[in-house]
Amino acid sequence: KKIEKAVTEGRAPKPCKEMDAQKLWDDIAYAAWSCADPGLQFDTTINEWHTCVEDGRINASNPCSEYMFLDDTACNLASLNLMKFHNAETGQFDIDAYRHASRLWTITLEISVLMAQFPSLSIAQKSYDYRTLGLGYANLGAYLMVNGIPYDSKEALAIGGALTAIMHFVAYATSAEIAQV
Repeated sequence: KKIEKAVTEGRAPKPCKEMDAQKLWDDIAYAAWSCADPGLQFDTTINEWHTCVEDGRINASNPCSEYMFLDDTACNLASLNLMKFHNAETGQFDIDAYRHASRLWTITLEISVLMAQFPSLSIAQKSYDYRTLGLGYANLGAYLMVNGIPYDSKEALAIGGALTAIMHFVAYATSAEIAQV
């Protein structure tokens, strides 16, 4: 509004300060890294990937940025500890147990929506209506370390991608199955 007023009154806006863009970008990245914040969020990308765009835009995330959805919703979260699926004797990862746990925890999170206490009626209603659940995993770094896999290697990326894909599709399939009944 101030800029519009200044332009209509014949005075063009002018910057109050100039900064080096690269230094600003580096400062933002360092600040996020140093305190383990998630970093920058891009409103355009977030809303382009929005799964319920007809119901409103995404305006913000929770503080850790693992949950982005409509205002006045909550997400019931859980994480599977990847080290619980690692057999220290054989070095094998128990994929079947991981799939089973992903299915079981999707069901558990679904049930938890009915049992949760929410800070407002609006949040409770939208959480019930949308069934916002968040299942993830923890200790990927530990899993890679005990297997001697460098964290930034192609093998580590492939393992992370595979674990994410398995969990994702088991959770989606379980959710669809629950929705049928």
